[in-house]
Amino acid sequence: MAAAPKTPLARQAQLLSEIVRMLRKERHMTQEEVAVAMGVSLRTYRDFEKGRRAYDFNKVRLFAKATRSDAAAIHLGVQFNWPELPLLLMDNKMATAFYVLTRDLFAEFGPRLSRVPAATWVAGFRHIAGEIRKLFERQDASVDDYIARAIELSYEDPDGGLEEG
Repeated sequence: MAAAPKTPLARQAQLLSEIVRMLRKERHMTQEEVAVAMGVSLRTYRDFEKGRRAYDFNKVRLFAKATRSDAAAIHLGVQFNWPELPLLLMDNKMATAFYVLTRDLFAEFGPRLSRVPAATWVAGFRHIAGEIRKLFERQDASVDDYIARAIELSYEDPDGGLEEG
């Protein structure tokens, strides 16, 4: 195993490399496929994936587009040392969705948005968490119900109720 990087930029490059490789593999894409989709040479992509160059916001954006992942989540994963975050958000694009919603709120309320207290945001997110909890409960109940019905059906007579006696 390689030694831990000694500088913040080296740690950042290593973390971005880990995230990029993880997302590419999760999408079952080769380096060649990603390079083509990004519109860069294979060597440029390989250098990007290995963390050999300076952090490049544009390359992160191109990579996210090429792999159908969330660029904002990639940045947050690097910023907060959470490499799994971009993987968690790669399909629902929640980090970018939050940015879009914040941008829309700013378009409506302008600089006054900065006066919204953190408690209001926390209350809103707690409400969202409750809605997510309900969604998962419904999904879990639906799956459990489906399994119960499927098992019951599997015990029925395959000939449509004609039992031989």
